[in-house]
Amino acid sequence: MVKNVLAVVCSGTLIATGYLTLSLLVLNPPRANFQAWLALAAVLVVQSVATMAALAMPRPPAALRTAVAVGAIAFVLIAVWRVRATLAGTHFEGYNLLLGAMLAVQGVLTIAAFLRRRPLGIAG
Repeated sequence: MVKNVLAVVCSGTLIATGYLTLSLLVLNPPRANFQAWLALAAVLVVQSVATMAALAMPRPPAALRTAVAVGAIAFVLIAVWRVRATLAGTHFEGYNLLLGAMLAVQGVLTIAAFLRRRPLGIAG
């Protein structure tokens, strides 16, 4: 169940990242930081694709599970950063609030899916 919801959330993150990147390039807002956004978008895409790849494998390698879990922790930190910046800033950006919430949900679900404890004697 958690893995199915996580796959949907990852898809939503990919769609939102693509939409926001396209809108940034088309609208070219005056205060936009293209380098920062494109770097962040790359992180979001790589982490979401890696998570979906790990979900598609019956037994993902331990290195991939660990990388995805570490990325999930980064997602939670990015979410806190974006939400805090939005709520404390002078200019309210609703997409930052929504994207921050999506990243927090994806991070928590990823941690729940890939960092659960396994019984003794079962490799994983």
